[in-house]
Amino acid sequence: MTRRRLLWIGSYTPDSGIPGSAAGVQSVWLDTGTGALAEAELAAPASGPSFVVHSADGRMVYAVNELDAGRVSGFSVAGERRLEVRGSAATGGSSPCHLLAHPAGRHLVAANYGDGSVSVHPIGPDGAPAEPVQRLTHTGSGPNADRQEGPHAHSVYPAPGGAHLLVVDLGTDELRCFPFDAAADRPAGPQHVAARLAPGSGPRHLAVHSSGHLYVAGELDSRVYVLRFDPATARAETVDSVPATKAGGDNYPAEIALSADERRLYVANRGADTIATFEVSADGARVRHLADTPSGGAWPRHFALVDGYLVVANQNSATLAALPVDPADGVPGPARHLLTVPTPVCVLPARAE
Repeated sequence: MTRRRLLWIGSYTPDSGIPGSAAGVQSVWLDTGTGALAEAELAAPASGPSFVVHSADGRMVYAVNELDAGRVSGFSVAGERRLEVRGSAATGGSSPCHLLAHPAGRHLVAANYGDGSVSVHPIGPDGAPAEPVQRLTHTGSGPNADRQEGPHAHSVYPAPGGAHLLVVDLGTDELRCFPFDAAADRPAGPQHVAARLAPGSGPRHLAVHSSGHLYVAGELDSRVYVLRFDPATARAETVDSVPATKAGGDNYPAEIALSADERRLYVANRGADTIATFEVSADGARVRHLADTPSGGAWPRHFALVDGYLVVANQNSATLAALPVDPADGVPGPARHLLTVPTPVCVLPARAE
């Protein structure tokens, strides 16, 4: 018996910071038996909803609006595959590209790429995001004059231990960190630098292992960094780094994620247009390259692991691809199915029923 799984697709629109051809957040069906992707439809009109997340209770979907004057928007699920906007709020920064729905369920935290700031938004009783109660700014730069002229907050995550949040800053080659008390009116505490990565590495996204190790994708130097985070000091140190792919030529890693059992690490490589698979060992301290699998399109910006498939959003080819993951070795195989979707850049599986 096959089962369909709904996917929400973040997208670029004609008015977003990076122009695209979508009209907002989209929805797609994945057949988890065959890997077929079907019926791309507009779920909700929106401007530049390039990153989408669930609320902690699963009742809402939130999106950044990646615009010069950045915003965050909240949607309730209306019917089988439609989203209804509940409200939006300005971030106070530019080009927000990543969003955290904090596990406590009271706040959204947005990474504003353009000016490097991080905005903290309370969530109202109706689920809508409110104006930010805090905005954390930063200074600094890196050696890449074109991409690192100033701070560029690219993503934000809960740190191991749960008491802090980590901000991955592409512009300054740093992991920024601050304590976060969701019960407080102003939940973010003083910010500090938890780790400095190699100059010019351009850290973009990270994945967190249950052992406390972090895996950071270096967008500008095409490497994966392994760090050990100490919750007591809220500092991290680099313990290893490896190339993000064995393919040659220019390459810019994007999304990075662990398998559910934490034995495999996956990296989306834009340029090589592959998904790289790494073996994770030594209680998370070491990674070893196993394979590069074609992403099924061009410029794989994001992916999600969904019921035995790795579903890839290939931005420049305007395709979603479903790559079956071998249950024995954890390596994705060639794309089993492709679907044309306007400028897909984020894949969010709907909550399973």
